[in-house]
Amino acid sequence: MKKRTALSLFATALLAGGVLAACSNETTEEKQEASTEESEKVDEKQNNTDFSQVEKQVTAYQEIKAELEKMKENKEVDWNFVSTHYKDYLQAEVNKIDESGEMDQAISAAITAGQNGDLEQNIARQIIDKVTQSYFYQKQKSLHKDVVAFLEAGDVDKAKAAFDEIKHLANEVFIPTAVKRDEYYQLEGDKSLEQNINAGLSAQEEALNNENVEDYKVYTQITDKSIYRSYYLAANSYAEKIEAGIKEGKDETELKIEQAEAWGFLQAIKGSLSGGDEEAAAKLDEIFSLDQTDAKTIKASEVDQLFTKAILGKAKGYHEKTAAALENEEFVEARVEALEGNMFTKMIELELLEVLGEEKTNELFEHAESWFNAVSEQNTDEASKHSEAVLSLLQELE
Repeated sequence: MKKRTALSLFATALLAGGVLAACSNETTEEKQEASTEESEKVDEKQNNTDFSQVEKQVTAYQEIKAELEKMKENKEVDWNFVSTHYKDYLQAEVNKIDESGEMDQAISAAITAGQNGDLEQNIARQIIDKVTQSYFYQKQKSLHKDVVAFLEAGDVDKAKAAFDEIKHLANEVFIPTAVKRDEYYQLEGDKSLEQNINAGLSAQEEALNNENVEDYKVYTQITDKSIYRSYYLAANSYAEKIEAGIKEGKDETELKIEQAEAWGFLQAIKGSLSGGDEEAAAKLDEIFSLDQTDAKTIKASEVDQLFTKAILGKAKGYHEKTAAALENEEFVEARVEALEGNMFTKMIELELLEVLGEEKTNELFEHAESWFNAVSEQNTDEASKHSEAVLSLLQELE
């Protein structure tokens, strides 16, 4: 486990594949037909209730989870309930958000495999749970876009309704997950993921109430990337737990359960990680895939290095995007890109402390804050100077 020291978030920011396909007995055609039927049902309901479907989806997820957790007490699980509930309330929406079909494939295959005994039930439970959570992460990203679209169209009531759904997801899904990472990595006070998510939501809500779409876009990055970080740290922590479990002689099934949990969390962010380093993201997916990697061979240091490499690539990429936006006089976009870059830099804070030490890490974050301020003030020369300082220090992680 890493050093548990952490720095406060930037002051300006606080105003952030088909692993079980072979197990599924459904044909592609049957799944598509079922998905189409469910999509039609959900569309019909949404026309009548606008965004109330999110609350129904979260409730369905919680009911599925409660049913699956019966196995923890050696009680019989009603897999027909799990399957029907997923198809009725979640499957169509999962496919809308994830057009690749990979999330639905994983969840559906885990349900089938858990039901017919092809997969140990607790492993199936974790895949269903964590991949559904990954879907909710992607759903909140979509809802942020809805808020912006409604604000730009002048429909404040619909924007607020969509934002209420984001807050519901945060309270019911994201914050409970973040709290577990805070406890594991000992992130407290204004350093905690929970507080950063809430800070982002508060800043967004203030912007929404002021009908300030520009600030809403910017502060979305605090909320979104703090949730992103909790998913990354979740997957990373399971690699640490697996390696520790190997040394302790933990049962192989327990190791696979933790491997499945890591893989499920990774699904939320692996597409984004590919944008930072495609090879690193693919390797992480391979390491956590039950059918590709023996859990007993997982090394926490390798996983950490791969995550760092991909996230570092994301952070550096946003410096380039910000410079381009400033050059094109896209000043709102530049603010968004700069804060997003800083949030990705914040994500690897523990690694920065380990490699650079506290003094240099503080220096890096001071430059990062000054960079964001200069971008906000449309001071291209000053922004460039601080960007170069940040990138120079980040280079030491490579």
